[in-house]
Amino acid sequence: MRRLIVTALVCGVAACAQPPGDAGLDSTGMEAAAADRAEAIVRSNCSGCHAVGLTGASPLPSAPPFREVAARRDLFLLEEDFGRGLVTSHPDMPPYRYRASEIDDLMAYFRRLEREGRL
Repeated sequence: MRRLIVTALVCGVAACAQPPGDAGLDSTGMEAAAADRAEAIVRSNCSGCHAVGLTGASPLPSAPPFREVAARRDLFLLEEDFGRGLVTSHPDMPPYRYRASEIDDLMAYFRRLEREGRL
């Protein structure tokens, strides 16, 4: 009976272990990786008009810097906007549709901006 319990415990611990490809990536590391992926998205799609980092002015003065969006917007509502397809009322901004995985990454990016903007 004791051998059965030890075997069950060992199997349980092994099942909870991280897969080899994710070694060292805890939830904080996964969040950072998601934010990094989103940074590539915003640099290629958004930085022509918006400031996308913690400093600097937006190239298009009417486009708010993303750090201000992160500080002032309810990020839950922003996530809903991304899910519906980001469409704005001003003609300079093209509509964007993102996959669910991209939205997850974008939200990690905006959370990073929100967090680092407070430091």
